Amino acid sequence: MTRLGQTWLKEIARFSSRIDLYNFGRWLVLAMMVGVVAGLGGALLTWGVNGLSSGLLGSVVGFHVPGHGESATVTWSMPARPWLLLVVLPLAGLLVGWIVQTFAPEAEGHGTDAVINSYHRGRAMLRKRVVPVKLLTSMLTIGSGGSAGREGPVAQVGAGFGSYLADVLRLGYHDRRVLVVSGMAAGIGGMFRAPLGAALFAVEVLYSDPDFESEALIPAIISSIVSYVVVASLTGWDAIFHTAHVRFARPQELLAYLVLGMVVAAVGYIYVKVFYGMRDRVFGPMPIPTWTKPAVGGLLLALLALAVPQVLGGGYGWLQLTMDNELPLKILVLLLPAKILATSCTISSGGSGGVFAPSLVIGGVTGAIFADLASRVAPQLAPPTAACVLVGMGGFFAGVAKVPIASLIMVAEMSGSYGLLVPMMLVSSVAYLLMRGVSIYEAQVPGRIDSPAHLGEFQIDVLERLTVDEVMDPDQEVISVPTGASFETVLDLVAETDQYAFPVVQADGEVEGMFSINDVRRVMATPEVWPLLVASDLGVTARGMAYLVPDDDLHTAVQRFTALQREILPVLEGPPPAPVIGLLRHHQVMEAYDRQIHRLREEHAD
Repeated sequence: MTRLGQTWLKEIARFSSRIDLYNFGRWLVLAMMVGVVAGLGGALLTWGVNGLSSGLLGSVVGFHVPGHGESATVTWSMPARPWLLLVVLPLAGLLVGWIVQTFAPEAEGHGTDAVINSYHRGRAMLRKRVVPVKLLTSMLTIGSGGSAGREGPVAQVGAGFGSYLADVLRLGYHDRRVLVVSGMAAGIGGMFRAPLGAALFAVEVLYSDPDFESEALIPAIISSIVSYVVVASLTGWDAIFHTAHVRFARPQELLAYLVLGMVVAAVGYIYVKVFYGMRDRVFGPMPIPTWTKPAVGGLLLALLALAVPQVLGGGYGWLQLTMDNELPLKILVLLLPAKILATSCTISSGGSGGVFAPSLVIGGVTGAIFADLASRVAPQLAPPTAACVLVGMGGFFAGVAKVPIASLIMVAEMSGSYGLLVPMMLVSSVAYLLMRGVSIYEAQVPGRIDSPAHLGEFQIDVLERLTVDEVMDPDQEVISVPTGASFETVLDLVAETDQYAFPVVQADGEVEGMFSINDVRRVMATPEVWPLLVASDLGVTARGMAYLVPDDDLHTAVQRFTALQREILPVLEGPPPAPVIGLLRHHQVMEAYDRQIHRLREEHAD
């Protein structure tokens, strides 16, 4: 064999030795399993919602909403029997409320928030019954005309299967968390034909600050791809929206987009406040059983829909019309506040559905209104209507959901166009920055360091950054006691000093152990044994662990405090028989940890 061939073989062998085939194969299989199930769940939800919508809204109410996408019809008409909305929506809400409160209360509301809360505070555990309950109630809510989306249900379905799979395979807590995130990505990626955006969404939506669950990104991408293929194979490969070829090519438009970012931030702030205000101040205080509140929400939605029927359902068809510039300004101006109220009535009352679709509608309509006004005020700066709709969609959801990266990628994938990435990046960033502290997902935490899921990891990491020398008092004077000192000598020493604990040292200076005043007090009750005791009998003997040195990190200190069951340890100048230079107390370590965490959070917030 030639020298070149030998070199290549060595390189191949070196590369192969670095591949962890076990973990590669394991995560490939697990992510694919989650993707398949989430994809089937997404297809089932699509069929169920379409079937119920055709039957309840189409056949019963006589209202045929416009379609969306390249092959869908965009024609629509006013409801033929609008008064039946007053029957259909409350009855559907009553059934949804009873099912949810009877079988799985955590399926109430928008499911993504429940997944986020489970990830941070529930050890990523979701009950098996949540999946069928969420699917059924979301079909009823959205299919009957409720103003909700499919992102929450499919996120909870995918995450629920990921949690169940971890139970079946008896996987650890870390693996369970990764599978839950992968399931959330799979559900959303398949449903919205946005595999990359969904994977980014799943690792980004957990935190309100710019932070990511990076360890779950690759499994999330794999599961999202598989789910996308499954759903598209069963329900069609078309993008969610069909748009004319729009792209950013006029730099002066950035001024208009900058203003649009401010506008969508203001509308987003109102949206979040109304959404939770309706829950806390309207539906929450109602003196009626919880399971009946979605019926009240359905009745309020029906009354609103009598005036503005465009608020019914997810709203993608109306977004398609808005992109095509086929809805007059007066309808858009009515639809914007009406959609905010409709979504609040549907979900804040306890209905089951997601907030992604309504958020896109609100953001897109805001963009369309802005485009119309901008074309009148400053036509030389005004972007096209379709561009403002798409950018408004991405920027609005980036602000309200705290997902500035995922949002713009998802909208680009859903529309099949990446020509507006630059203005969308600007609007998403502006909306995100202006809406700090306001989010549609209450369960989010600022960053990984604030998540209970990572508490142990960050505690060790923070403690390992600090050393004993940084925490101990450098000016303290320490009195040590020889191992053979009599108990009477110890009593005299304790009486003459205010030192609480005393290192016990051998003749060569090596620390043998430590005793405290409490140890002395226990012996004082039995004076008959005093003559028999020496200092080494009073404390714990643990050579090699009974001391610290200035360079030891605080994690080591905590381990020794725990192993010796002591609150104080002596600090030696160096390895034995170096002299004792100080005492370190457990509470000093905890105070240093709290200060460091506080400092890191301030840096993270800045």
